[in-house]
Amino acid sequence: MHLASRAAPVVLAVSLVTACAGAREAGRDPPQSLTVRELTVVDARGQPRLRIGAPLPPPKGAERRAVDAFGIQFMDQDGYEVAGLGMLEPVDIRGLCFDIKDAYEAMCVGLVKGEPSITFRHDWKERITLGVEKGVASIVLRDAQGEPRVRLEVDPDGKTRVEGVAPTAPARP
Repeated sequence: MHLASRAAPVVLAVSLVTACAGAREAGRDPPQSLTVRELTVVDARGQPRLRIGAPLPPPKGAERRAVDAFGIQFMDQDGYEVAGLGMLEPVDIRGLCFDIKDAYEAMCVGLVKGEPSITFRHDWKERITLGVEKGVASIVLRDAQGEPRVRLEVDPDGKTRVEGVAPTAPARP
């Protein structure tokens, strides 16, 4: 008997075992956990749209972040960050922010050093801030330059304080 004809059944058996093992591998349950530093979800065009990272890279157009951010980044179709849920541990800030395309945070809800805060910005300047600091609830309204113009406060004992509200002048005839 020729060597090639004797080897044919062995080659066939090895091929079947290998094919069956591969089929078994493909049918395995997915892993129960995944440990990565960064995970990026892309759209149908391959453009990153959602990123989970520890730390997150800087937003498109920025060279770096002031401090490391850990969390979730949401990007628009052009790759610019438009929202994020993050922790900035070195400065003790946790928040959910929605960004203007110029990369500044237009609206944020978060905890700043353990105190709740909601901030609205326009043209890179804070305009409205609501929050509680050291037990004092406050609302601050700022002008277009970011200068406080009206402040309303209520302390833990219920005492109120109002700053910047002037009585309106009577209308001229």
